Amino acid sequence: MRNPIGGDRFVEIPYVAADVETTGLSAADGHRVCEFAMLRFLRGTVIDSFVSLVNPLRPIDPGASAVNGITDEMVAGAPTFADLLPRILDFLADDPLVFHNAPFDLSFLRSEARIAGGSWPGNRVIDTLQLARRTGRFRSHSLPNICRELGIGSTFHRAEADAWAAGKLLLHLHGEK
Repeated sequence: MRNPIGGDRFVEIPYVAADVETTGLSAADGHRVCEFAMLRFLRGTVIDSFVSLVNPLRPIDPGASAVNGITDEMVAGAPTFADLLPRILDFLADDPLVFHNAPFDLSFLRSEARIAGGSWPGNRVIDTLQLARRTGRFRSHSLPNICRELGIGSTFHRAEADAWAAGKLLLHLHGEK
């Protein structure tokens, strides 16, 4: 996983901040994506978005539902990840991807792409969790706690809000807010 290097000015290039909500904590245990969001930022502003509930084709664990508020009823009529994958890949193009805790999200996205008969693209990945840890500034590295400390207002634990927060956090961590 690569992170930003010296001269990059992320405010000047488009990047896609992304997040997933899931049926549980581990793709390896058969848990699936039940919501995803991708927000394309340019100059600190969201210029395009692709957000959808996803039918995970399995029940959402009560613990996951308690955190993200997504229920089986909400996703029952949603498209499957396989249905959405071509649009997701078109949306991403070759822009850098920004996640908070990228290994978690990518484990699910790679698993979903594999289940759909495809593969997840090799876009450059920037992990705001890694960047925040490197600063040594934060007592807690959860997205809500870091954002509260920095005054990045958002609600949390839904894909679109978390993607927005990660996209804004990148700019704060790079001093480009």
